[in-house]
Amino acid sequence: MILARQDDRNWGNSGIAGVQTCPTWTGSDNDGGYLARFEAGARFPKHTHHGWEQIFVISGAIRFNDVEMRAGDVLQVQGSDEHEACALEETLLFVAHHGGIEIRE
Repeated sequence: MILARQDDRNWGNSGIAGVQTCPTWTGSDNDGGYLARFEAGARFPKHTHHGWEQIFVISGAIRFNDVEMRAGDVLQVQGSDEHEACALEETLLFVAHHGGIEIRE
């Protein structure tokens, strides 16, 4: 088992304005999981993945393409599904993924 305590989290700049991330685990082949904290209005650009991605909204509201999500919602994205995200309010996500990411814009 691997325990990641809240008090030990290390939030960092994601390189995207208004988005901070905190890794929770890293596996082989770019697999992993992380928390993402979006400021209201922050936008993650269009991208695809080399594998699947699963997104769980912990708090707030965010839109992935035309899909609006709120706390408790889960989205499964396949590698070829191009998508972007725009936070409708301050939002906290948990993201698990298999493989890397490719920014499209």
